[in-house]
Amino acid sequence: MQTHSHTLIDIPFNQRHICWFCGEPSSEILHFPRTARKNVEHALLALPACKECDSIKHSRDINSIWQFRAHVKQALISKYTKHLAIGENWTKEELEESEFSGSILGGFGESAWHMYEIAKQRVAYQGWPLIVDGLTFDAMDDTSSFEFNGTCYASLRNCVDFFEKASDIDKELLTQLVEIVTPARFDYALKIAKLNKRISPARRTQIIDDIAIEEAEKREAAARSDLELSIEDVSVSGTIAPSFAIQWAIAKGASTLSELCPLEDDYFDDFQHLGGAAAFASYNGLQLYLEARENAAWVKANDPNKDVW
Repeated sequence: MQTHSHTLIDIPFNQRHICWFCGEPSSEILHFPRTARKNVEHALLALPACKECDSIKHSRDINSIWQFRAHVKQALISKYTKHLAIGENWTKEELEESEFSGSILGGFGESAWHMYEIAKQRVAYQGWPLIVDGLTFDAMDDTSSFEFNGTCYASLRNCVDFFEKASDIDKELLTQLVEIVTPARFDYALKIAKLNKRISPARRTQIIDDIAIEEAEKREAAARSDLELSIEDVSVSGTIAPSFAIQWAIAKGASTLSELCPLEDDYFDDFQHLGGAAAFASYNGLQLYLEARENAAWVKANDPNKDVW
């Protein structure tokens, strides 16, 4: 249906009178863009909206309905930060079991979780697929966002800003922790930040350094594990060079027989638990293997571990 130059999107029967942006009852028809003269990347649209979403202003550089929806969501997150913070700082059971009393706190204990659920549902609501005059809206969603715990934020930075306000976390600490552990482990970074609020700069630096070391050690351990899994036993002249011995030589930087010889005592110290005969047999196999590796043609034809050196 045309409304001036804007086309009203198709509205499913069970979604009539529902805001396409937040799921609340609609009372307005929102035109995007606001004026037909503005250049956008798709057809001019008219969408059912609640009064609040319809009133949200946007900058001129928003050129698609997807960008505008993300803008509306972020505006709602910013406006209802205190409501959303309830779910970050309390559980429903904790509020039900709380002993808040008085006209103000008593009312908070009774209504807080409901306030949180309404705000959470509004920012999480995605609307129905856009269809115009029976045809699927073919404009590509060009937005990039960061999703955490069921909520889409306009960006990772917006998510950090939200938790700074909602949970009173140290913004600088959380930002640097996310850089170390990656956004995929935002939950882990947030837990650390929540345990370390109102900290001194020195304490912040210590935490960041500790986590950086911990993550580096995890990566090294994972790399060693991958290496161990990829190394195979090698048979040389009927003698086996076991994978654990080859792994040991790689870790020690002994890639030739001449580099191995000075480390003989270290080898037997590290593998004395095998018993004398077994330790000697494995070392002998390692010697033969490294000697054979001095022949490039042999390495190319017979060494299954040539790519790990």
